[in-house]
Amino acid sequence: MQFIDKLLRDDYSIEQAEAIQIKYQKLINRSSKTKEITKIEHIKIIVGLDVSYYKKHNYEYGIACAVIWNLKKNKKEDHFFIQDQIKFPYKPGFLGFRECKILAKVISTLPIIPDLIMCDGHGKIHPRRFGEAVHLGVALNICSIGVAKNPFIGYSDWNEIEKFKGNKTPVWEKNPKLQSENSFNEILGYAVCLNDGLKPVFISEGYKININNAMRICLLTTKEHRQPEPLYLADYLSRKELINCY
Repeated sequence: MQFIDKLLRDDYSIEQAEAIQIKYQKLINRSSKTKEITKIEHIKIIVGLDVSYYKKHNYEYGIACAVIWNLKKNKKEDHFFIQDQIKFPYKPGFLGFRECKILAKVISTLPIIPDLIMCDGHGKIHPRRFGEAVHLGVALNICSIGVAKNPFIGYSDWNEIEKFKGNKTPVWEKNPKLQSENSFNEILGYAVCLNDGLKPVFISEGYKININNAMRICLLTTKEHRQPEPLYLADYLSRKELINCY
């Protein structure tokens, strides 16, 4: 698997990181190859990813968990961990520079290259349309989806939708109540209830996938939790592994 090393560095300034996001988003828009959409029938192996953090001797570390999920059987096949120091500070809009390095490392340990990676973070719902799911997908050239638990940018009436599985509402770039009929207003993603009685998550395109397929995959892989099962398990198992760090 070939990585784009520039996207997996964690030693940039915020200004440098922002410039890289803008550069690679422009490359995505220009290249017909990066616009190829993965067909859902070609997706067999999904990897759900998450990172849990701990501090030791004044340094911050992360435990990345990759859960291998067989979409055809709709069940977990295996999971893998890796630990590493986290150097990039937490700053909204730059999660990819904080986590993509360790996430790429755990993916490199897998016995199989996934058809799709699912990130616990935003994709296109991002000021520069380059959230963590886009960032990691481009860096690894793997189809990706962003599934975040909290809203970030955009306008949505997500807190008003009825909490039934499959209910959704768009996340708009601009406030639709202030837009004229003929003005363009981009849909960045959707707030989607993946289970009855539970709050929606925020689903957006990452890399080489469209929003309809992204939502369909999330609904297919959700069982009894708020998140799709590959992500829920990556979060649960990475936090459980923290016990071994103290």
